[in-house]
Amino acid sequence: MTGVRKMATGGEGSAMVLTTMRMFSRAIVEGASEEGTTVLAITDSILTTSTDEKTRAATLQSGSQLRGQRVRFHVSPDGMVAMLQGAGPAPREVAQVVSLMPTTFPKGAINVGESWMRDMALPVGNGLGAQVAGRLHVTFRLDSVTRAGDLAFVSMRGEMQPASGPGAASEAVLEKGLVNGTMVIDQKRGWLAESWFSIAMNSAMSLPPATGVLSMRMQMRITQHMHTLDKR
Repeated sequence: MTGVRKMATGGEGSAMVLTTMRMFSRAIVEGASEEGTTVLAITDSILTTSTDEKTRAATLQSGSQLRGQRVRFHVSPDGMVAMLQGAGPAPREVAQVVSLMPTTFPKGAINVGESWMRDMALPVGNGLGAQVAGRLHVTFRLDSVTRAGDLAFVSMRGEMQPASGPGAASEAVLEKGLVNGTMVIDQKRGWLAESWFSIAMNSAMSLPPATGVLSMRMQMRITQHMHTLDKR
């Protein structure tokens, strides 16, 4: 995350924070029907680092809270992931990540080279310096499949747009964002075998005059890689 402050005196100041997280978790199928699949996700361990001391302390605390966390999800046939009602409390971070997952799969059979689109509302909530409130418009494309048809390679490109109406003056508000990614889907398992995502978000914040800061602009870049391993 990179932030630039514009001071009332006319000067500017900038800062950058780099944070990394490596998570090891298990996905256990508990049940399946025509309506979808129930999956229990268990977080075994989390490793975090940060170049900022305050952020490092916060990430260590968050990692400690997530370690051993058990969350149940419902995965629809179209790839939509939702937390089950009555499954117990879940950390805010988990709830926000799940709500950001778009409905992945097309409604019907498609051929290699064809595309489909999904549109969804982003949840309202502060995340890494930006009030994520708006809409995400995503275009998926089936790039190729293996000869046996076991694996499907899908690319995606999405655009985040802010919610209509003014944001709170004392909070960061999303201005725009871009999402790019590639997914390898195991068609026999009905699950992601591997994925790469790149997210870039711009946000702005107006501060009270007493702070001496007229405004603050932030740019957040997230790179995520997920790899699924078979149980040994």
